[in-house]
Amino acid sequence: MEDLSEAMTVSKRGKREVRSIVSRGRFAIIEYLDPSTLKRTEDKVKLILAHEDGRVDEYFLIPTKTPSRLLAVIPKEKKGLDVKAYNPRTGKVEKIL
Repeated sequence: MEDLSEAMTVSKRGKREVRSIVSRGRFAIIEYLDPSTLKRTEDKVKLILAHEDGRVDEYFLIPTKTPSRLLAVIPKEKKGLDVKAYNPRTGKVEKIL
């Protein structure tokens, strides 16, 4: 067995654990803007994870009252990778991934 020392971590409870990769892939974070001003309308964002095996996970990340904490909510209706979004860097609408 390979030396796992570089993958070791200690939990908040002091338990030693090995970090293990479950999946890799690509991601996109989408924020929601007002169409006339292009300013953010809400604090929530959508996180889209595209796994190497083709699976797609989607989560709304919503800030809680506790600083630096987010609530991850799975949307009732998943949009997938065919959704397009505005890219402020290019000024164009394009596929998210």
